[in-house]
Amino acid sequence: MKRRVNERKALLIDGPASIYLISGKAEVLGAEIKPEMKVVVRRGKRIPFEALSECEAEICMSDEGSCIETDAPAIPSSWRAAAEEILSERNSKSILILGGVDSGKTSFSVYLANSALRRGWRIAVLDCDLGQSDLGPPGTISLCFVDKQFTDLFTLFPDESVFIGITSPSGVVDEVVKAAAKLKNVASSSGENLLITNTDGWIEGEDAVEYKVKLIKALDPDCIVAIQAGGELEPIISSAGKRRIISVEPPEKARRRDQETRRLLRGFAYKKHLKGSRTRIFPLKWIQVEGSLNLNSQVAERLRERIEEILGEEILYCEEKSRFILIVTERNMRPDMERLRIAEAEIGKRIIALQKGDEKGILVSLEDRNEKMLGIGTIESIDFRNGVVKVRTPVDKPVSKIKVGRIRLDPEGNEKEVFFRL
Repeated sequence: MKRRVNERKALLIDGPASIYLISGKAEVLGAEIKPEMKVVVRRGKRIPFEALSECEAEICMSDEGSCIETDAPAIPSSWRAAAEEILSERNSKSILILGGVDSGKTSFSVYLANSALRRGWRIAVLDCDLGQSDLGPPGTISLCFVDKQFTDLFTLFPDESVFIGITSPSGVVDEVVKAAAKLKNVASSSGENLLITNTDGWIEGEDAVEYKVKLIKALDPDCIVAIQAGGELEPIISSAGKRRIISVEPPEKARRRDQETRRLLRGFAYKKHLKGSRTRIFPLKWIQVEGSLNLNSQVAERLRERIEEILGEEILYCEEKSRFILIVTERNMRPDMERLRIAEAEIGKRIIALQKGDEKGILVSLEDRNEKMLGIGTIESIDFRNGVVKVRTPVDKPVSKIKVGRIRLDPEGNEKEVFFRL
């Protein structure tokens, strides 16, 4: 449908939808929209389309999409003031953005990036949101060097990523902090003069505060932008030491997303980074496999033999980890629970029992000899007896290491469940 939008009016467009500008001038999160440009809005996302002059636009929406005209500013005044303050001096800067779930962190990141690009800054975006990553695959920390305006981080691809392998930072805090610090160093060494770091929405509770404080200290930003409505970030800010803080409010009409929508958005991201996958075969003699499964480790033969004796069945794979023992049996050979408890009592560790085939669909990263992540893939099968791993991946470069995560995808690339629960 065609629609005329008066100057300084804004349209809040929820996807799936698109808007095609026929005439006039407009902006989306600081990106200039010119006539004959089309902006696509993904399902589960909202964009603010702001008319800078009287505009005529054609809007296409699915049944799930919507379009609301509002007199409220598309960009909160505090956002404009924050961007102006950050960009008022032309020197190298590192900006970290904090906020709760659906507070507008990603939208502010995009707005600040576009504002900087329009002034000729060289920028990089660091995405530290494992669960709702827009830049890289879910379960990764990703960095992208940006040289032109954009309306959605999802349209970009990372230049560097570090695979964590799970969608929640809880339990992998040190890994996330180390990965973020590594990518910040990559950005710094490249000479970019503005690094924008977007973070996840986990801010409540002692563990969340401790995590965010560790992240802040590791990245040592020149400025923290705190998106908060009622002081919810104060426990983090007050524990992070003396820092320059710019507080801004969340958008007046921020969209709230439920867990199903979040899972759906992760599905889009998996599909984006798995597009063009084919099956590759990797003998364990040629590569290293680590992470949730460390297939190159020395199998504890005595331990495996003792567990086999107690369970009364063959074990294809046995790996002893710091807190538990992981075993794999043949398909449809689920261990007797009473015997399993006897084995745990004798050995003194919990035993996680998997069956052959449970590895199918597990998300992995593929790395080169310098441990640089080349892309992601999913395990098709593991031949434990002959030491062969089959992976579906779009990566076509030489691979030296496979890092196994704990995310499992179905054949269509949708998230199912974690590989195993600790």
